[in-house]
Amino acid sequence: MDRKTINAELRRQFYPQLVAEGFTRAGDIARRALVGPVVHVVEVQHLPRRNVFQINLGAHLLALDELSGTTAVAADTVRDYDCAWRGSIFSGFRNSSDAEFAYGSTPEEASESVSFLVSEWRRQADVFFGPLSEYPGGFHRAAKRMPEHPVHPGHMRTWARVAQLVGDGALARRIAEVALPEVPERATALRDDLRAILDS
Repeated sequence: MDRKTINAELRRQFYPQLVAEGFTRAGDIARRALVGPVVHVVEVQHLPRRNVFQINLGAHLLALDELSGTTAVAADTVRDYDCAWRGSIFSGFRNSSDAEFAYGSTPEEASESVSFLVSEWRRQADVFFGPLSEYPGGFHRAAKRMPEHPVHPGHMRTWARVAQLVGDGALARRIAEVALPEVPERATALRDDLRAILDS
């Protein structure tokens, strides 16, 4: 099958679910602006040469753009690649990290592929979006976990900035302190950012 057939199934089965959950759709992108500076993004990415599509997820705090010195993105134009937190809905067809859904070779297979996406949507979307929904409380709670459960230093920098946004300078410095020894040697800009947070 092709992109047109999958898009028809997405319109029939998947997009109504997003709208019911507060998303507004424009083409292959759906956005949900929550209370405060939080935006959630769901973006369908088609890979027609491979006859597959993916559902990319993003969550963003608009206030991070100013804090990080990047160009601010408007809530109604943010894309998944603009987001500080990104993920995908996993199909698991080939392995546990497979995020591709098949177009299928018949209309019935295309319908089944989208049906499977719909059946997985709530479970996986809740895991991704849940901790990234409530600002400032939920973000602050997540940031507090970072010193004991560190992630990549680049993501630690983001969480340190979250701590700054919510007014917890001591936590921001602690996150930067934990992250600094793990910064790759050539990541000088990341190291400088973390040192600036530590010195703030």
